[in-house]
Amino acid sequence: MDTKTQHGYLVLADISGYTSYLAGVELDHAHEILTDLLDTIVRSFKSILTISKLEGDAVFAYTPETKISRGETLLELIEATYVAFQDRITSSHRHTTCQCRACQAMPTLDLKFFVHHGDYIVQNVSGIRDLVGSDVNLAHRLMKNHITEATGWKAYALFTE
Repeated sequence: MDTKTQHGYLVLADISGYTSYLAGVELDHAHEILTDLLDTIVRSFKSILTISKLEGDAVFAYTPETKISRGETLLELIEATYVAFQDRITSSHRHTTCQCRACQAMPTLDLKFFVHHGDYIVQNVSGIRDLVGSDVNLAHRLMKNHITEATGWKAYALFTE
């Protein structure tokens, strides 16, 4: 495995409202809903990005900068992923006859994105691939912000310069 430093895009998609959603609903249906929504994000991301890992209610992915020739491509991917996520919630909610709290509260979930361009190394330990580097840490720290409190937005995309 090549362990040289790579330059590229680090992308996190995090389901907004999932912690409070999970606290007030039935776990069995909530688990199925989360699995379905994460699968929707992963399917969309895989067209351009490599999935690094699932992190609870978030998907962490990356791609070398050489795979994206125009910056708009990443913005278009995020928009397409958000639309697919919202379409999945709308469709699932519309088609369910289940009256449990988990199924009825699906529309309270939303999606936010964090995108950072930086350096990383793909580390392989016992067959497990993971990304390491200070830019990987920074991408994750972006998730700890006050955007929702300041704006009321549950869905947004945050890009670093």
